[in-house]
Amino acid sequence: MAFERYLGLIFSHSNSRDPDVQKMLSVMTVTIDSEDESLQLETDESYRLEISAFPPSAHLQGATVYGALRGLETFSQLVTYNFLSGKYQIQNASLSIHDKPRFPHRGLMIDTSRHFEPIMTIRKIIDSMSYAKLNVLHWHVVDSQSFPMQSLSYPKLWNGAYTRQERYTVDDARGIVEYARQRGIRVLAEFDMPGHAASWCVVCTVLPSALVTTMQIESSVVGIS
Repeated sequence: MAFERYLGLIFSHSNSRDPDVQKMLSVMTVTIDSEDESLQLETDESYRLEISAFPPSAHLQGATVYGALRGLETFSQLVTYNFLSGKYQIQNASLSIHDKPRFPHRGLMIDTSRHFEPIMTIRKIIDSMSYAKLNVLHWHVVDSQSFPMQSLSYPKLWNGAYTRQERYTVDDARGIVEYARQRGIRVLAEFDMPGHAASWCVVCTVLPSALVTTMQIESSVVGIS
């Protein structure tokens, strides 16, 4: 899936004017050191990218699948399209890149409690994060202003949403978590409690401790940190 996504990102222009495709780089080999696909703060995102001009070849070695994703992103930013020649090119090849993140937590926050974001917009944000090699989406889900998230145990809680159309189902949240994981991004959800809970009080004038515990459990079931 990642390869298909990057093929579309890298080769977005037609190069039908290039008659000698045999001289172009046509294959990249990718190897991954670890089969562990868990995504945690300690996940190794390092990679090595070797690009040779003669003969045209490229090899990407990732410590994990997420290291390989970072290497694919680097490769996609190296390839440019020459509109004069109608060919794709990599400037200053041959290249040898050994790279790893300086910081294990590289995040961006969205606040859907104050500014509701549609699912497609959140996906576009996640896509843009992957281009910058960010790896944590801090999702500020609820606050005093609104409660847009579905609760299976307390189904009336999302009556605190701005409108009935500005809500997220549990499956929506699972989909966002998986979409982000496929791009090497963890979702860190924030449910403010016991303060910042005016939106909860649309349904509950008093917040029982059982409700707080239930929300923590439901977050873990969905798969958000």
